[in-house]
Parts: sequence; C-alpha cells; structure tokens
Amino acid sequence: MPVTRELSEFALGIRYDDIPARVTHEMKRFFIDALACAIGAFDAEPCKICRDVARENSGRPDATLIGETTKVSLSSAIIANGAMVRYLDFNDGYHFPKAPGKIGGGHPSDCLPAVFALAERQHASGKAAIEAAIAGYEIMGRMVDAFAEGLTPMGFHHGSVMPFLGAAIAGRLLGLDAAKMTHAMGIGASSSLGLGINDAEGEEYNNSKNVADSFMLERGVYGALLAARGFTGPERVVEGNKGFAYCLLRGIENYQPKPVPNDYYLMRARMKFFPTESTNQGHLFATGALVREHDLKPEDIESVLLRLSKRTVNHNGDPAKKYPRNKETADHSAYFITALGVVLRGKLIPTSFTPESYDDPVIRELSDRVSLEHGPEFDQVLTGAMVTIRTKDGRLLQKRVEFPRGNPENRMSDAELRDKFIECAGRRLPTEQIDRIIETCMTIEDLADFGGLMGQLAVAA
Repeated sequence: MPVTRELSEFALGIRYDDIPARVTHEMKRFFIDALACAIGAFDAEPCKICRDVARENSGRPDATLIGETTKVSLSSAIIANGAMVRYLDFNDGYHFPKAPGKIGGGHPSDCLPAVFALAERQHASGKAAIEAAIAGYEIMGRMVDAFAEGLTPMGFHHGSVMPFLGAAIAGRLLGLDAAKMTHAMGIGASSSLGLGINDAEGEEYNNSKNVADSFMLERGVYGALLAARGFTGPERVVEGNKGFAYCLLRGIENYQPKPVPNDYYLMRARMKFFPTESTNQGHLFATGALVREHDLKPEDIESVLLRLSKRTVNHNGDPAKKYPRNKETADHSAYFITALGVVLRGKLIPTSFTPESYDDPVIRELSDRVSLEHGPEFDQVLTGAMVTIRTKDGRLLQKRVEFPRGNPENRMSDAELRDKFIECAGRRLPTEQIDRIIETCMTIEDLADFGGLMGQLAVAA
C-alpha cells in the first residue's frame, strides 16, 4: 500500500465520537491559540500586504480574512490567514529530537488556515472542522516522527509536509474517498516543496518566512480540488523513484514510520509562552526568573551564559541573527531576546519587538555579553536550558528549566491561554469579544455551520 494511501485511510478514519474528550479539548485550545496569534499580527506590514493582495486578486468569495468581514477566494484566504497565524512566531510546534543538533518538527497549527477556509466554504459543522484539524495534526506528527534526521538538516523547509496536510484536510471536508485523497497528496506534494533558506543559519530572515507553510498547504488543498474531479497524481509520491523520500530525505530508508502511538500526536504539540522560536522558551523562563528574583538591571550584569541543546546553539546562536533588523530575525536570536528579556524583566510580549528595540544601545550592548554553549543533557529536551548570570559585584546566579510553561509536561491553563489571547489581540478586540470567540471555540461541536466562528473575528476599524 502506498504511504499516501495509508495516510489517507487513517485521516478518513478519524471520527469525532471516537476521540477522547481531553484530545478534542486540546484541539479547541489550538484553535484559540492560532486565532490569538493571527489577530495579534493583524497590523503587521507583511500581513497587511498579504490581505491586500488577497482582496485584489480574489475570485469567488469563499472564505473570510481573519480580522475582517471580507471574503476572498479559498487559496487567497489560506495564504493571507496563514501569514497572520505564523508572523508572531507564537503558534504551536512539534519537536522530535533526532541526532544531536538535528530536529524533526514544524508548526501543526500552520494547517489550520485550510481548516478555517474550507470549513467555512463548505458550511461544515464544528465537529467536521475538529475532525479535519486533528487529521492534519496527526499526519504531520506521523510523518515527521518517521524522518531519520528531519527535513532541515537536508536543506528543506519543515513546511514541506504541508501539502499532505492540506490534501487530508480538504479531502475530508470535500468528501473525497481514500483513492482521491491519495491522488490529492500526490498532486500537491509533487508540485511544491520549501527551501530551507527561509529558516537557515547564516541568513537574515525576511517576510517569506511567514508564508512558506501556507503556500505549500494551499497546494495540497488545490490538489484535492483537482482530485475531486478525477485528476490524478503520483500515488507513490513518498516512496517512489525521485519522490519525497528520495529527494528530501536521501532515500526511503530514512522514512521509517513508527508504530501507531498510544496517544494522539497533537497531545505532544507545544504552545508558546513567549513569541519566539520554540527552543528559546526555556532559557527565557530561566533568565526572567533570575532577573526578578535578584532584581537585576542591565547595568548589574557582567555576562550571561546560556547552556542549550546543540540544535538551539546552532539555530538561535547564529551570528547572522545577533543584531536583528526585523521581527522574523529577532525572535530567532538568542542574544537579542535574552537582552530584551533582561530589560523587560522576563515579560516578552508581541509588542516588545519594535524597530526601536533593535537599535536600543542598552539591548545591543547587553547582547554582546550573552554567550551560548552546548549542553548535551538538553539534546533530547530541546526546550531545556541552564542560565548562568555573572554580576558585576561577583555573584554567580544559576537557573535550570527543562519544561517551560506550554510544554505538554507543563501545559498552559485555559486561563493562561485567555491571557495570551488578550496579550495578542487586546489592542484590537474588546475583552467581551475575545471571550465570545473563546467560548465559541470551546463549544465548537455545537456549531452547525463553521462560518459562525469566522464571523466573530472582525476587528474594529
């Protein structure tokens, strides 16, 4: 059986009534988290550009732009809304540690713009939307867990799995059978892939980082629209000659599916407490705790040493990111966010990242006093960190964090998730509207038409 046929049958086998309540509850929380991130990014210039292009180049009005009442084409909505979900780098993530310095992972919520757009277009129920979203999360987990070393060590973007997710989500919501969903995956995956330069060491980041996943997700959705009418694609797109495994993984032997786990993959996804790359979370928690506990100010600090996983050192200690000039680079710079965290006493929020902060001489000078070292003990606990602060009066202060808030081992509460939504969207939405959105997501199974959620997201003019 082709890999994509097995994935398709698995995706079609997901039924709301069979899913444990704790799993559906967590999926609803990921809806809330993604919408918070999207509305928090509403005013960001790259996101405004994506919405402008969506409105100018739209066809039939299929799906709503998050934060507006405007409806645009299916493809335009997926790309523009995907940019908003991704921009703050505040959305969820998977970690599958491989060899030291190598990681399999990605952002499963980057598939949710396809769920939002298709469920609205098809007037699907809230239960159908939950089923489709879980299918996306599970397929990403199953695929990434199967990679021997991950995609990024091979030079490809982690979002290169998104066509498979888009095809599965669209296949479910369009009513495709397993054979047509298999073709949809083949069409989408054979026609799109992401280059690692959008998330690469040695390169300054740019706006493309925000749309890489949604472009590839949309190709899977478009593949499903074609497959629904009988269009065919390579069924052996994963294992076939010059297919996904051959080109992206260097051989089918590097794609080894794990036994079906006892729990859902989505229960391994991490929410972020800070709007930064996910493996930065631990050292930010530790630094903030030390600063508050000892009432430290930038001028009190002689040096900061971050002991981290090899992957975090390589990825977030990249010298090319040390002095960021934009949000895309700043949230991946361990130097900058450590200095910013000291100045803000550990309270990093989306509005902390400003052009003024990138040029702030205090932050710049403190960044120069931050250094990173590899701690092998964190190679399997990628969010873990040991922070050592040496003060100018001779004190040596240390704090170790392995599972910062948001990890599956230390989940954010529903109240904290609400606080995060307000932190992201409170400048644009009144608290009463935020609470209505959260309540609708938490009772999404009661919605007969998913469009009832999308109509609640408009921000004030």
